[in-house]
Amino acid sequence: MKHKIDSFDFIFLSFDEPNAELLYAKLVNIVPWAKRVHGVKGFDAAHRACADASDTPFFITVDGDNEIYKEFLDLEIDITDDQHNHAWTWAGRNNINGLVYGNGGLKLWSKEFIYNMHSHENAKDSASAVEFCWSNNYHEMTGCYSTSIINSSAQQAWRSGFREGVKMCLNRGSRVSINQFHNTIWYGNINRLCIWASIGSDVEHGSWAIYGALMGARRVMMTDDDFSIISDYTAMQDLWDIISSDDPIENSAKYAHILKQKIGLDIVILDSDASKFFKRVYMNPPRPWMPVEQIKHFMATRNV
Repeated sequence: MKHKIDSFDFIFLSFDEPNAELLYAKLVNIVPWAKRVHGVKGFDAAHRACADASDTPFFITVDGDNEIYKEFLDLEIDITDDQHNHAWTWAGRNNINGLVYGNGGLKLWSKEFIYNMHSHENAKDSASAVEFCWSNNYHEMTGCYSTSIINSSAQQAWRSGFREGVKMCLNRGSRVSINQFHNTIWYGNINRLCIWASIGSDVEHGSWAIYGALMGARRVMMTDDDFSIISDYTAMQDLWDIISSDDPIENSAKYAHILKQKIGLDIVILDSDASKFFKRVYMNPPRPWMPVEQIKHFMATRNV
């Protein structure tokens, strides 16, 4: 059965984002019926609070650093009778490095999916401790209908980069050895990691996002330190308090050199003009991402 997106409840989910008030006001201007869940600790607990707040069995979440496009309300989605416990995600655009993928995108959840979910602080396995997306009932949708604005402060930019630097180095939530990195980690995530670690010097606090991504990758690949802290706001605050006086440009260069040498990551930290140029010419791959073998088959069989 087809459903208009504007028939669902919208929940603005915020915690401590410095631009949350502005973005919530913008959301209400587009979606006057939008509700808000704020300040709930724990990713799993916060999403359960959203389900509790929703008056519709399916609902949209808008992250506290996310600005939606009004065109999103024109969409329809086909939900079959057996999808009462499913979730759907659209891509979001990153305002620092221009990447377009699931990070920060809009999501449609069924209450049943949320109430049966055990993720992040309530995870029962390492994969679910850092991400939602491993369920077969979690679907990637085509199109990008929001922008993640993650540079309202140095801490916000650093934290966003750190989380993605960690997640891009994991294989379904688990560490891999340096020797197995390129054979095990999905090439799309390696590409995204290199962009996180290279692009953004043209944007305010962009150097902090680069530093965060490099720190996250180093934490996973070069230390035994706990990487699940990305799901713990208190632990992330403690880490920020330690490194907030660092020079992000100087330390990024050091970490980039180490990761290039030890893992063979193609990291080149571009200056402001080069970052602008990259974002001007880079074309994000389609979503859902076409598998490598499918690309090879297409290239081999197309008429040239």
